Amino acid sequence: MGILRALFGWMMPQSPTAPPPPAGSDRLHLFSGHFPSEETAMSYCYDAPDTNHPEPLTRDLADAYVDTNFVEVAFGERVPFALRMIIPAADLDDMSDQISGDNTLVMISESAFGGMPYTLNDTPALRYLGAYTISS
Repeated sequence: MGILRALFGWMMPQSPTAPPPPAGSDRLHLFSGHFPSEETAMSYCYDAPDTNHPEPLTRDLADAYVDTNFVEVAFGERVPFALRMIIPAADLDDMSDQISGDNTLVMISESAFGGMPYTLNDTPALRYLGAYTISS
């Protein structure tokens, strides 16, 4: 459905695109999951099986066009550092509790959607944590 929506979106009902973030900021969509290795996490986000199929992340987010040039992955020890850069201090403990047991944080910039309508959800490998606006 995601590929059809990307190709023939003008003919299909679509969810509205979120309003753009304020000037001088970016919206990051956060996902967390547990992968056996950093290589596996990176492969899930960036490695297409062939030129005719999208990356597993893009395939699993079927209601969103995702340009993986705007996707970042933090694994292991880098997860807490990434969270501190994104999450307001008052919410950091709650977020850390929410992703307890996960070793991977996937961050998708609003730019990844190319201005197209999108709907985000959990995937088989990741939980959608929500969107956060950060200063760029």
